[in-house]
Amino acid sequence: MRFTQASTKYGIPKGTLYDNILGKTKRMMVLEEAGLNSNEETAVLEFCCDISVSPYNRRTKKSLNAILNFVEKLRRKRDPGFLFSGLSGFRWWWAFCKKHSIVSLYFNDENENDQ
Repeated sequence: MRFTQASTKYGIPKGTLYDNILGKTKRMMVLEEAGLNSNEETAVLEFCCDISVSPYNRRTKKSLNAILNFVEKLRRKRDPGFLFSGLSGFRWWWAFCKKHSIVSLYFNDENENDQ
């Protein structure tokens, strides 16, 4: 369920949901924890969005699972032990979306091929 859907269904402000799940302070610090360099961030954008067509208000064409797997593969080239755990992957994706103006996420499809 998306934040907006949960907010409407349960009558909880969307900001409150973000704060409780992601933490109120230093939400963007998770980007540093993942440690992607600028080339890797560009590779992630190219993987999940059509950045040449829509440089602003980007929309993803990949599931969150596929994106996190892609990021883990990138990071493991430098750090073989890198792995998102628990909510860390979701937190990273939320901050990455804010940083790069990504406005929507393709929902998981069981038939999707996670390259």
